[in-house]
Amino acid sequence: AGAGVPQQRSREETEGAGQGMGHGGEATAETGRDAEALEARAERRLRRAKRAVRDEIGLHEWSAQGYAEDPEALSIQGLVDSVERIDGTEVSAEEFVRRFEQPSRPVVITNLTGRWPAAREWADLDRLVQKRGSCRFKVGSDKDDYSVRVRLRHFVHYLRHQQRYKDDSPLYIFDSMFADRRRSRDMRAEYDVPPYFREDLFQYVSERRRPPHRWLVIGPARSGSWCHVDPLATSAWNALLRGRKRWALFPPGTEKRLVNPDIEPDEAIDWFRKVFPRTQREGWPAAKPITIIQHPGETVFVPGGWWHAVLNLDLTVAVTQNFASTTNFREVFRASYKSRPKMATKWMENLKVHRPDLARIAEYEAQFIEPKRSRKSKRKRSSPKRADGSQEKSPRGGASGSRSRSRSPARAAS
Repeated sequence: AGAGVPQQRSREETEGAGQGMGHGGEATAETGRDAEALEARAERRLRRAKRAVRDEIGLHEWSAQGYAEDPEALSIQGLVDSVERIDGTEVSAEEFVRRFEQPSRPVVITNLTGRWPAAREWADLDRLVQKRGSCRFKVGSDKDDYSVRVRLRHFVHYLRHQQRYKDDSPLYIFDSMFADRRRSRDMRAEYDVPPYFREDLFQYVSERRRPPHRWLVIGPARSGSWCHVDPLATSAWNALLRGRKRWALFPPGTEKRLVNPDIEPDEAIDWFRKVFPRTQREGWPAAKPITIIQHPGETVFVPGGWWHAVLNLDLTVAVTQNFASTTNFREVFRASYKSRPKMATKWMENLKVHRPDLARIAEYEAQFIEPKRSRKSKRKRSSPKRADGSQEKSPRGGASGSRSRSRSPARAAS
C-alpha cells in the first residue's frame, strides 16, 4: 500500500469526488484527474460484473422495466405488518424456543444489535470503505457458477450513484465467505450470534463439508431475493443494520407453483410487482402472505420451511445466518441426507460422539430416505455413449443454466 492509497479511498468515498478538494491550480487538476480515474475504474469493474452476472441481457436492458422511475415499485402503502415483536433483552432463550421455534412462528426481535461494532462500522459507508475498500465481495455468479466479486469501494460508488444507473434489480452483495477470507475474516468478530441461535449442530460437520451458513448482505433499493425456502430445511435470522426491508412470508406446505412461478424476469422486484398482487386477489388458493417491514436494529427469525421473498426499500446493510438446532434437527437431517448424503453420513457419525441422542434420530430417519444421485452420477447414467464407448458431454444446466435467478447471490438465503 502506497502513501496515496488512503487519499484515493477518501476521494472515492465522497460523492462528487474531486469538487472543491484543492485550492492550488496544479493540486486541483491532479485531484480531479485522480477522481476521474477512480470513477472510470469503478465503472469498468461494475460493467464487467454486470455482464458476468447476467450475460443473457445487454447492459442497457438492466433498466428496461423502468422500476427506478415507478413510484409504486417500492410503495408500502396499505400493507399491514402484523408480525409480533419481542424485546431481545426480556425474552429468555428457553421462552423463545417454546413460543417461536417449536411452533414455527416468525417473529421480529429488537435490541439485539445495539452494542455490535458492526452496527457502527458497517452501517456507515465511509467507515466501511476506509477500512475495507479494497476487499472483494460477491455480487453473483457467472454462467459457469464461478463467483463474481467486486471491490467494496467500487460497489459503494455504485450505491451512491443509483440515480445514474437506474437498474431495475441492482447488483447486491450476498457473500457467504466474508468471514473466511484473510482480508475480511475479522468482520466475524464485529457481530454476535444472538443468544436464541447459538446452537450450531453443523459444527459437527467438518468445515470443508458444512454448508454455507452466514452472509454479508449489502444492496440498494429494489435489490433483494425472489421467493424461496432456505436450503436444507434450516431456520434463519437476519439482523438489519441500515435501511428497511420488506418481507412476504408463506407457511410451510404452500404450493411452490403459486409462490415461485416460472416467469421472466425473475428478480425480487419482479416478484413483488407481479406475483404479490395475485396473493391479494379474491380466490387466491393458499394462505395470504405475512408482511414484515423490517427497520434498522431489528432481527427477523424465519423458521425452516417458510417461503419468503425480500425487497430492499432503501440502501440496506445486514448480516444473516442459517442454523440447525435441536428443535429443527429432524427436518434438517432429512433434507441433508436426501440432497447431500455424504455430508449427512459424516454428520451422523460425528454426532454419535457429541450428541448421541440426535445420532439415534438420524439413524432412524436415514432408513426411510432415498438419497438423490449427484449430478455427476446422473450424467454418467443418462449421457449417450459414442461409438468408442466414451460419453457425450451433457448440456449445461443447474446453476449454469440460462435462468437468471439460478445465478442470483440471494437465492440461498435472505
